[in-house]
Formats: sequence, C-alpha cells, structure tokens
Amino acid sequence: MSWDQPTVPEKKKGMGCAQVGTVLFVVLTLGVLACYLAIFVYPQAPFNPFPPLVVHVPTATPVAKGAATPTVAPTFTRPRTFPATWTATPTPTITPTYTPRPTWTPVPPTPTSKPLPAFSLAINPIYTEQSVYSGVGDWWTGVAGEVFDKLGQPVTDVKIHVWDDDGHHWYVVPGDAEKYADVYGAKYGSKGTYAWWEQVLDASCHQSVGVHVQVERNGRAASSAVSVKTTGDCDKNLVIIHFRKNY
Repeated sequence: MSWDQPTVPEKKKGMGCAQVGTVLFVVLTLGVLACYLAIFVYPQAPFNPFPPLVVHVPTATPVAKGAATPTVAPTFTRPRTFPATWTATPTPTITPTYTPRPTWTPVPPTPTSKPLPAFSLAINPIYTEQSVYSGVGDWWTGVAGEVFDKLGQPVTDVKIHVWDDDGHHWYVVPGDAEKYADVYGAKYGSKGTYAWWEQVLDASCHQSVGVHVQVERNGRAASSAVSVKTTGDCDKNLVIIHFRKNY
C-alpha cells in the first residue's frame, strides 16, 4: 500500500532588490525630467542653479504737461582709430661716435740730481799737523790741497777761492805751494803733482773758525763750496782739501 505525499502550495516570493532599484531609478528619472521641464517653462525657478541674468529697465518718470523734457547729453566715447595701412617704424641704428684719443706727448725725465760741476771734492777733508814750516806750531792754522784731473795730471788754470766766517777772502793758484807735494805726497790723498795750493788763515791754531773753499774758473764758480771748521788743536792745524776735475 503506497502513500502519496500531500501537495503543499508554493508561497509567492516577495519583490526582489533588483525590482526595487528599477522602480527607484524610473522615479528619479521622471523627477529630473520634471525639473528640466519646470526650468524650461520658468527659468527663474529657485531650484535652477544657473538662472538667466535679469536686466531691470528703469521706468520712465512721467513728465507733466508743459514741462520741458530733459535732454540727456550723450556720452562721448572716442572711437579707436587705426591708420589705413600700418607701417612698421624702423628702429634707429646707433652709429658709434669716434672720439679721438688725446695726443701723447713724451715728457722728458725730470733730473733727479743737479748736473755734475766741472770740479768736485776728491776725498773727504783731512785734518793733520802742518809740517812744512818750522817754528809756527803755536799759532799757524790754514788750509791746503791739490787739483788734478781724472788721470791724475795737475790742473793749474783755475783759482782757489778761500773765505772764512769773519769775512776774509783769499785767492790762490794751484802750483804755488810745491813744497807740500814733497812733504805729504800721495800719503794724504794727493796725486804727487806740483798743483798744490795753500792759504794761512787770519786766526791762531787755538781757535775754531769756519772756512769755505771753492774752485773758480774765469771768475765763476766751477765747483760746490766745501765748508770745514778748524779744530782749535795746534796738533791738527792744517786742513787738506783736494779737488778733482770731472770733465
């Protein structure tokens, strides 16, 4: 004996999620279309994100009869004008101006020293005892010397000018005191010639006086003045001053 199982009726399934989404999309689409239609009909709708610009035209003020109608002067706007044909303005080319340089004139060198005189001091003055004359050691004092050229030859065509601080002046000629060459010779800086000169001073060997000696030729100075001062010592009562010819 077989038993048939009873048939149970199937329940209707509810609306699924897909169907709900479809319905929602259709509703939203219809809403958007309705908004577009409303904006098209009434652009100034508050929900329009881009409302059109509204131009407010001022209302004309009524003018009473008999009153003059005000005339508004038109505002002048200068029109922009352009030349019929535009021509480019050439850029000026700067031409360099030649400026002559100053003319260079050579300047002769400035002499750093005075020209060399015809005669100059041969060696420094020598202080020694006068040994030519005897018996004058207690009072005699004077100056003497020799004049020679660069080769050691005697020079006698000049004069020796001697003067002291007391205003005494003397002139002697080289060659007038030959004895000095025999006594002093080359030991005291001479060249052993006979061109010696000598001048006794107007003072004693116990005095110290200033003396000046200079070579002169044709009445003019041919050397610088050599200034010395006697010692006031009778053991050194002679001052030897030699001159050398330079040219």
